[in-house]
Amino acid sequence: MANDPTALACTAYAAYGESTGNRNFRGDPMPRWEDLGEPIQTAWVAAATAVARAVEQEA
Repeated sequence: MANDPTALACTAYAAYGESTGNRNFRGDPMPRWEDLGEPIQTAWVAAATAVARAVEQEA
C-alpha cells in the first residue's frame, strides 16, 4: 500500500468531521483522533486500508 494506513485513517476521520460539523452520528462533538481510543482508531485504520486496497485494485 502506497500510503500509511494510520495517516489515511486520520485523513478520513478528519474529512468525516469536516462534513458533519465535527459531530458524530449521535450529534455529539467528535473527539480528537488522539482521544478516540485504540479500538476505534483500529476500526478507522481497517476501513481506510480496505478503501486503499480497493482503489489499488482498480488502478
